[in-house]
Amino acid sequence: MEGLAIIMGFWLLGEGIVALLGAPFPGTVLGLVLLWFALERGWVGLDSIQRTAHCLLENLTFFFTPIVVGVVVYVEVFAQYWLAIGVSLLMSTALGLIATGKVAQWLRGANTKDAKLQ
Repeated sequence: MEGLAIIMGFWLLGEGIVALLGAPFPGTVLGLVLLWFALERGWVGLDSIQRTAHCLLENLTFFFTPIVVGVVVYVEVFAQYWLAIGVSLLMSTALGLIATGKVAQWLRGANTKDAKLQ
């Protein structure tokens, strides 16, 4: 239960900050970044959330059930706009992968430069 409380606490913290600032940014993502920062700093121990995180990841398919139900409910819309939806899914996936790869390359280059300086 401690791990779930920590994870949900950071989720709520992220949501609260975004709501207070009115930022056009997902609170869930901010909460995840704050949790990562706390883990990196040692403020939160990995062992305190690892079991809960593992359980959540093992049961991830249950969290996608509402999406599947939504697809079934709006099957007519998907049938009518299947090409536009398919192209947008492929393009957004490709762009997301490219952006992630570029950021990883950039970070790896920054780490390599830091290592050479030391």
